[in-house]
Amino acid sequence: MLALRCAPVFSTLALTAGLLVAGTLARPALAAATDYRFELIGVPQPDGGKDVVQIQLMHLPDHKAVKDAVIFEIRADMGPSGMPTMTAPATLLPASTPGVYRIAVEPGMSGAWAITLAAKIQGESETVRGSIDAKLVK
Repeated sequence: MLALRCAPVFSTLALTAGLLVAGTLARPALAAATDYRFELIGVPQPDGGKDVVQIQLMHLPDHKAVKDAVIFEIRADMGPSGMPTMTAPATLLPASTPGVYRIAVEPGMSGAWAITLAAKIQGESETVRGSIDAKLVK
């Protein structure tokens, strides 16, 4: 008799739990800026007083390159050589390959340089920031 009176309660609890689980599974996973990393591609190529550095922005969970990021900050400094206040002009060049971001750096001297970037990715609320080290030549 008690089981018959409790059946509607158990049914309601089971239905509520099922809806909660289904709602949780149906929501897309939220990514974070920490799910991305900038990576150097190859060796920087000298080009008329500048070094052209090629970089990919990788989405770490699926190991795929991000092809439509908007890079809006670039900074080059000699931090890896112990001179973080030594900076150089750096500009974003037109892409030649989707997902490969080309940056021209005009180093004042040869050595190890840090290239720090900030990017926006469609669908991500956070700004992705990162840095790569590269050997540049004057």
